[in-house]
Amino acid sequence: MAANANLEVSPAASIDVDFLHRLLHDLKGPVGRVRMLSELMERRIIGLDPDTKALLGHIGTSVTAAETVLDAVRRYAEAFDWPFRPSRFDLTVSVDSAVSRLMGGISAAGASINRGPLPTVCADLAQMTALFVELISNALRFRSNDPPVIEIAAIPMENGSESTGHIITVADNGIGITDAARQRLFRPLGKATDRAGAGMGLAICRRIAEVHGGEIIAVPRAHGAEFRLRVPG
Repeated sequence: MAANANLEVSPAASIDVDFLHRLLHDLKGPVGRVRMLSELMERRIIGLDPDTKALLGHIGTSVTAAETVLDAVRRYAEAFDWPFRPSRFDLTVSVDSAVSRLMGGISAAGASINRGPLPTVCADLAQMTALFVELISNALRFRSNDPPVIEIAAIPMENGSESTGHIITVADNGIGITDAARQRLFRPLGKATDRAGAGMGLAICRRIAEVHGGEIIAVPRAHGAEFRLRVPG
């Protein structure tokens, strides 16, 4: 089946990776000290009144949130430092590796992963595995009340009789996305909802897609969301 290769995608922002690494270095220390001080206060002050206990709890929660964002920014910055080692392999290998890594979360959510036939591609195996880890994790995080069902498939792209690559689709039956939210999903910290997560996973996916000369977009569905990755032939 032929598919249109003209996928719409938000332009990539110019990223100063050195700045990100410096920022992470400068923030890691103060955030860690705040956690250490709050824990010391909680241990040393005997007979804390309920209000003080609640305040220390709020400090701990805020520090945890800051650490989550810092860890996500670190992963995003590291994605720009990954070596690019393309080889030809069956994309099934990346998907199965990603599923294996996430099996605990998949089992806990009662999720089903349905994988159709996938093509052989010329890509970086580690990076493509990381991309599927992010997309499957995203579907698990933003699931609805129904058990998650994640469908992974491939559509060949053709220009006349010549193959120009594939579109890899990852679709779910989760809470879905709005048309307005999809414009910011692939930006760093571009969260669509207030659910857990720092909003870096899809930005990492976009980085991987761009390194491979491809694109990735999000498409709203009636029930859930679909992500489409274009992989050149």
